[in-house]
Amino acid sequence: MNKFDVIIIGAGPIGLSCGIEAKKRNKSHLVIEKGCLVNSLFHYPTNMTFFSTSERLEIGEIPFVSHGDKPTRRESLEYYRRTAETWKLNIHTYEEVFNILKNDDTFIVKTSKAEYKPKISS
Repeated sequence: MNKFDVIIIGAGPIGLSCGIEAKKRNKSHLVIEKGCLVNSLFHYPTNMTFFSTSERLEIGEIPFVSHGDKPTRRESLEYYRRTAETWKLNIHTYEEVFNILKNDDTFIVKTSKAEYKPKISS
């Protein structure tokens, strides 16, 4: 069974931020996403523009450069992919989480491809 210090479900901006924080703390991590990276943003309307400015959408101390005052869907997809690559996050895409089971004092995450368990620190 694969074991990690941190298991994160969802590779959207918040999931990526959690992965970055785990990496900063030298914790082994896994980000599991049922679709592509930032799958929720991928499904936004093609010509969508965010309400927030790019500075408010930044994560991991990586600048989000936008051509306009507010970033577009396409710019955000590029930005979050570049951020995940820069931080070398451990991300499994196209892997759906089916169940999370409580087992004594820990949890088992069952997906379409494997089972994962957090490491137990003593």
